Amino acid sequence: MPLETARALAMTMHPVLFDMGWRGTLLLLCLVYFWARHHHPVYLVDFAVFEPPESWKLTHEELLECMRRQKCFTDESLSFLQRILAKSGTGPATAWPPGIVRCLHSEDMVADQSVEAARKESEMVICDVVRHVLHRTATDPKSVDILIVNCSLFSPTPSLCAMVMSHFEMRSDVMSYNLSGMGCSASLIAIEMAQSILRSYPNRTALVVSTENLTQNLYHGNERSMLLQNTLFRCGGAAVVLSNKWRDGQRAKYKLLHVVRTHGVSKEAYEAWRRTSQFLDRTFCL
Repeated sequence: MPLETARALAMTMHPVLFDMGWRGTLLLLCLVYFWARHHHPVYLVDFAVFEPPESWKLTHEELLECMRRQKCFTDESLSFLQRILAKSGTGPATAWPPGIVRCLHSEDMVADQSVEAARKESEMVICDVVRHVLHRTATDPKSVDILIVNCSLFSPTPSLCAMVMSHFEMRSDVMSYNLSGMGCSASLIAIEMAQSILRSYPNRTALVVSTENLTQNLYHGNERSMLLQNTLFRCGGAAVVLSNKWRDGQRAKYKLLHVVRTHGVSKEAYEAWRRTSQFLDRTFCL
């Protein structure tokens, strides 16, 4: 090829190559920006809730009798409990743990608020919901990568996370987190925590368990504001399987889009719920 012809061809191609070069660079920068801002989608594959056995269920009348047999409530407090119970919206067969229900078996028997009784309640509720949700989602316990358990008022050692991992023989490298003392917001906090982890680690499965423990938290005083919990709260629990795997997105019931929560820092917010010695020490009862 003559030199003049090659030079003319190069001058003709240069603008084209330059044009493709800056366009390719811009496209590459856009892709980098997209992947930097991209979060792995989080799917709620399925969930399960606790269905208590018949032996745990009490009618309103049985619950009031259970309170009478604690032998620490005044007649005025029992009357107040009866009025609140009638307006509480709870059904005629709500669940209470065996440690409290046992006082109906004998006049001289009071509630068992020991750590062993509380652990038995938590084990029954948590293992039941975990077993059901793993079955519903066809999830092998060994395929769980993240485990979050929240229970505000009962934080034993070994932890509830350790109990689940041992019972279902999960892997030893599971990222496990046990939340306590977070009150009614604990479930939302657990979901937010799972979302944050799943957005950072691709191809993961998370199991979130939420429950509360009543065995050690039956109030034995006569302060009206604290008597409310003896009629409003019941045994319960739920387990949720979350995943960021694309194949789980095809069968998931929901997709988690946003989690929004606000943490109150005022004195009123801080003191909205407080656990005192009257929950455990019967010497404080009137």
